[in-house]
Amino acid sequence: MSATTLQALHSLERVYAREAIEPPEPEERRMLWAGTSLSIAGVRLLVGEGEIDAIIETPKVTAIPGTKFWVMGVAAYKGSLLPVFSGDAFFRKTPYAGRPREYCMVIRRPGFNFGMTLSAVESDLKFPIEQRDMDSGIDENFAELTLGGYHSGDRLLAVLDIDKLVIDSDFSDASVSESDSTRNMTDE
Repeated sequence: MSATTLQALHSLERVYAREAIEPPEPEERRMLWAGTSLSIAGVRLLVGEGEIDAIIETPKVTAIPGTKFWVMGVAAYKGSLLPVFSGDAFFRKTPYAGRPREYCMVIRRPGFNFGMTLSAVESDLKFPIEQRDMDSGIDENFAELTLGGYHSGDRLLAVLDIDKLVIDSDFSDASVSESDSTRNMTDE
């Protein structure tokens, strides 16, 4: 290499060092909680990303005799049967007589698939994980099946814990027991 070539390279290096822009400081990566904002029985909730298989139009169902009042029936879904439950009736613990719910979320767990009606579907949201509020009050009908929540504006959106819902003894036993049928007879 000739001296003029080396001088040209050094000169180029000095010009680059003088005019180069410093790279930006790397931003601190924040862990984000991601999920879907929806409503069940008029209560705004969050369901974690990956927990919902699909949100579909509430399908036509065939009633199942001998089940609790919150079991709407079974529907054909993707080549199999899908039990469909009324979110309003299950969480409020009373039969639902309002307008038909247009949408339901489909939850698929090994050995436990179901659809639950929704009163509204909103959007996907993300929150910094450290902002989860584990102390604020949550609607009493949902409190045992939630795991804290996140503030969005002036409202707390509780995180519905699908695992807690699936293992809930009331939810996992949809058949009418003798005490349920006795109670229903006295209610009429």
